[in-house]
Amino acid sequence: MNKAGEKIIVIDDEKRMCNSLTALLSDDGYQVKAFQDSPEAAAAIRSEKVDLVITDIKMPEMDGLQILQVVKEVDEDIPVILMTGYASLESAVEAVSRGAYDYLLKPVEFTHLELAVNRALEKRRSYLARLQLLQELKLSNLILHRRIAELNALYEAGKSIGSAANLKELLRQIVALASSVTDAQVGSIMLLDGREQYLTIEAAIGLDQQVIDQTRLAVGESIAGYVAKTGEPLIVEDIERDERFQRTSQEKYGGASSLCAPLTIKNKVIGVINMANKEGGEIFTKNDLRLLTTFASQAAVAVDDANQFEKNRRRLIEFEILHEVSAELPNIQSVRDFRYILVDKLKRVFPIDYFIWFNWDSHRQMLLLDSAAGKTNIPLTESGGIDLRKVSRESISLAPVDLKRFDLNNIPELSTFIADHLSKNEHFPSPKQAYMAIPIMRYGEPAHVFYLGADSEQPYSDDDISLARLVISQAALLFEKEKALLNATRLLTMGNMISEISHDLRKPLTSIKGSLQILKQRWPEIEESDLLKLAEEEVYRMNELVRELVDFSNPNKYETERLDLRQIITRASELVGPDMLKHGIEFSAEFENADWEVIVNKNQILEALLNLFINAVDAMPEGGRLSVYGLVEKPEHKKNDYLALRISDTGVGINKENLSKVFDRYYTTKKTGTGLGLAVVERIISAHSGTLRVESTEEQGTTFTLYLPYDHR
Repeated sequence: MNKAGEKIIVIDDEKRMCNSLTALLSDDGYQVKAFQDSPEAAAAIRSEKVDLVITDIKMPEMDGLQILQVVKEVDEDIPVILMTGYASLESAVEAVSRGAYDYLLKPVEFTHLELAVNRALEKRRSYLARLQLLQELKLSNLILHRRIAELNALYEAGKSIGSAANLKELLRQIVALASSVTDAQVGSIMLLDGREQYLTIEAAIGLDQQVIDQTRLAVGESIAGYVAKTGEPLIVEDIERDERFQRTSQEKYGGASSLCAPLTIKNKVIGVINMANKEGGEIFTKNDLRLLTTFASQAAVAVDDANQFEKNRRRLIEFEILHEVSAELPNIQSVRDFRYILVDKLKRVFPIDYFIWFNWDSHRQMLLLDSAAGKTNIPLTESGGIDLRKVSRESISLAPVDLKRFDLNNIPELSTFIADHLSKNEHFPSPKQAYMAIPIMRYGEPAHVFYLGADSEQPYSDDDISLARLVISQAALLFEKEKALLNATRLLTMGNMISEISHDLRKPLTSIKGSLQILKQRWPEIEESDLLKLAEEEVYRMNELVRELVDFSNPNKYETERLDLRQIITRASELVGPDMLKHGIEFSAEFENADWEVIVNKNQILEALLNLFINAVDAMPEGGRLSVYGLVEKPEHKKNDYLALRISDTGVGINKENLSKVFDRYYTTKKTGTGLGLAVVERIISAHSGTLRVESTEEQGTTFTLYLPYDHR
């Protein structure tokens, strides 16, 4: 401390003495204040900062010893120099015993006074220096203790990561430790949901359980949502004055100052940690935010470790489910059992309170309810089917629904669309946040929709949807394959049986045919008999039927090879050529520029074309035109290009009533024939993974379009 900063009070009832001492000490650079009135001086000592008091002993009202007592009451360490013109041993002893620093006799020699003043102020300086050092030491110890407490808290948080029984308990410990070192009375850790849209409280202190359960904060909303969006730690000194935020949680958090730091892993925010309501209503500091950021890093590591563990555990369950589904499918006898098994498997990973199975009618653009279970208002029979006595099928169907306009890989979009429709129908549960709609494909086209839901405000995560989609689609594919294999086995058995029966039928048919020939030779007059003609026609029909049965049961009919489709069409036209010439039918074939080589069974495709050509000839007894036009196009409800053959005639056509029946087995409008021709054509095209379409107008003609897979080599 320099002299200019040191203050001396001089007290003497003699004005001349006061002036002299003031002048002398001021010249030495001290701040000097002189008083002749001792009570006024005592008041100044009590109210002002004083480093040294120089006072006369003998004064009216208050003497020097009383002034000494006032000084000691204010500060024990302020030095006091007493002056007197009436020195005595007793007064000197009493002055020293009461704490006076020095005792001077008047008239005072200035050199003696200056020496006494210097020594007194030096003592004062030493005292103040020691006092300052002591205060700094106390402050350093306080800071040290706080740092040790912070380190201990961080150590305990790190130790908790490896010892906590579960994630929620670990996060609660981290919140408690963070609040203790930041002096926060309220704290919480919030994590993002699976879709990274909302924050929910996973652990907290100082909050009611109702607040913890009901808080669902959108990203970007309030302080926590803002930090989750920006990824930057934030200190808010006074939320009432911060224009970025509007207080909505005074009852929950109380204090105006708060802290928030993001939980970040690999530059990705997974949640936030919040602190509020600092003890004593204090404002949080930058050091508090630095500490909270450290705790946020530890919490993020803990959450990431738990998430990785959960992902690994989940993967194991997923593999188990897929393995179990593939193992159990061969024993499933019905589609209903198939659905229930899938739901039971998926329930092991995420909640399912109800499910609804829809069949898609592409022609009517409707989702037709097939079955449902769980928390729905759909009346069901005891066997689990829909009770159509209590509800009409139209009232529980969704329309219009055009699945072709959706990107079926975008499950959330499809799910939201169907959920909106369900919410408007009293028979279906009102969807909350947990729902998904999984499309099920057949031959590359949507055939069904499996809708799952739970009574929860927590949406299904992307992992939940991916698992459901994988399990349901794979299981549906396996189930279809199992059914196809079972049907193939049955067909093979039936084919063998048919082959044997057909072989046995040929013998009596040959005998009957021979007997009819003998009857005609012995009795020529009955050759024109209607009964004989009818018998011959029926024998011919039976022979044709047996031939069809033998062809159907022949396993070698589906051996394939790569051939030019145009050559098969040419061969078919050559075989039917005599009949076309006989009836005056003009034939033409035209093909667009494309790769017409396909992998087919030559005899089967030839048979299909012959059936169509022969039908066309039969439809034009008075002549006409038969044309084949080849092109590349997408069939209705297909996404890929196919090779298309349009086979058109200008014959009698087919009326609308019969058009839907032309592919039915044994259906025919001809006087002769088995009714198997077009059914065989459809079977052959389907066996080649193709489709068949027919269009016809009475008295104008018919067009059959054959679609075969197009190989883009």
